[in-house]
Amino acid sequence: MQNVAVALVLAAQLFVAVAFAQTRPAVELEGAIAKEQVDGDLKTAIAIYQKIAADTSVPRDVSAKALLHLARCYEKLGDQSQTVYRQIVRDFGDQPEAVQAKARLAALEQADRPTAPTGMTQHTIELPSPYMDPEDTDGGRAVYGILSGKEVELIYGDLVGKSIRMIFKAKSDDLPDWAPSRDFSKVLIVLHKWRRDEQQTVAVVKTDGTDYREIAHLDARRNADGEICHNWSWNNRYILLCGQSPEGANRLLRISVADGETHELLGLKAGEVRTASFYPDSRSVAYQVPASQADDPVSRIFIIPAEGGEPKLVYEERQAPRVSRDSQALTLLDWTADGRYLAIASEETGKGALRLLPIREGRAAGAPVFVQYGNFEDGTTTAAGKLIYQTVKPGGPSALYLAMLDPTGRPVDWKRLDLHLGKTLSPLPKWCADSNQIAYVVRGQDTGQAEAGVVHLYNLTTGEDHEIHHAPGDISCSWAVQQPKLFCADYVPEQTDIFSIAIDSLESRAAPHLSGVAEAFDCVR
Repeated sequence: MQNVAVALVLAAQLFVAVAFAQTRPAVELEGAIAKEQVDGDLKTAIAIYQKIAADTSVPRDVSAKALLHLARCYEKLGDQSQTVYRQIVRDFGDQPEAVQAKARLAALEQADRPTAPTGMTQHTIELPSPYMDPEDTDGGRAVYGILSGKEVELIYGDLVGKSIRMIFKAKSDDLPDWAPSRDFSKVLIVLHKWRRDEQQTVAVVKTDGTDYREIAHLDARRNADGEICHNWSWNNRYILLCGQSPEGANRLLRISVADGETHELLGLKAGEVRTASFYPDSRSVAYQVPASQADDPVSRIFIIPAEGGEPKLVYEERQAPRVSRDSQALTLLDWTADGRYLAIASEETGKGALRLLPIREGRAAGAPVFVQYGNFEDGTTTAAGKLIYQTVKPGGPSALYLAMLDPTGRPVDWKRLDLHLGKTLSPLPKWCADSNQIAYVVRGQDTGQAEAGVVHLYNLTTGEDHEIHHAPGDISCSWAVQQPKLFCADYVPEQTDIFSIAIDSLESRAAPHLSGVAEAFDCVR
């Protein structure tokens, strides 16, 4: 009888041990669900779900439930939940949670990867404000800023101006940069203090003007060229931001929209990130480092994992000597919506063109595919798959007009001068003393010339137009008061040439390289 009693006790102890081993993870799971759904403590809940999922001794049904709740927590935080949903579908196909994971995964992938258009059509978009980039519109809606007194107002509405609303207002010395999300549901706002440019406030607001949130405060400033690049992930969960640290390092940051968590993807001591763009599923990022003419004349495009890692070079192109940001021949525009190509503006053959660089598994999968010729400067892909780009209209973005003055000094009969302005934004025209000739500067022409600036002389009497000087840098000229002579300053990296051009002989005489660029140029001017 004693032996039987002992056996019963041992059996009971064994039953309790087995029952405890089976129920302990389930109890922990219930506690984690309470933390998630009742307390709203996602961080603690995630840690418990991860612990349960990593324990190989946990029953499969409990592990599947833990992973499903883990994926939902990640989704709430704007994190990568697709990876966990895929794990459930792959490893727990016999569990009911796999059906839920498959359905949620399909919905997320449909939202993250819009169907690319089967054909290509082209439409011209007239912008309501000169202070707009391609990323500020999807062809129907637009976000733009206007100056109202001492404040900058951010406007959301249609392109024709019939339905508009103010969604944000800032003091004019806050220097706002902005970028709408690809679906135009939210707007990124980056505020810089005028006199403390190293301070940045990163905020988001809905396009209906509600839910303004400051998500990050950074010790950073614009790049050396005064620009700042930013890009939304296709699922609106992350933002890319590039700029300089106070120490001068050029950084690429990934910022979570949900909680402002900031992760440095890249830090460069030499070179800078000009543009960066999320891959459609947000797993990787393409970015461009433009050529440094002083050290390295090659502009390069890389792809880096969105979680950080080693960048991979996917394309490079040697650049002609240029000095301004806008004159860079190679420009990364954006991914296509299907993730198969990077849209780039390239002068690979000596003539500007839009091309598609095929990408497979994070690597270049062939030579760029030609789309059409033109001068493409910036571009972005909308959630619907449209590539919105900025191009220079035929004849160039600028024009010069001449008018006679009536006896009261008012201009009459404006006449456009037929000049070869190329991509020049401002030709800086200057009258000579007898008012019969105009000197002007052309930058970044479409003829494949390597020069950054070409000085032209236009004769109003004869209509003749001569190229009188080709400059490697960014050039500006002024007329001498009493002589047929131009004085010019040619800006090249780390030095400036000051020289004169005798118009009667059309011969240039270069002066020695001068230091103190601004002072020397001001004296000449």
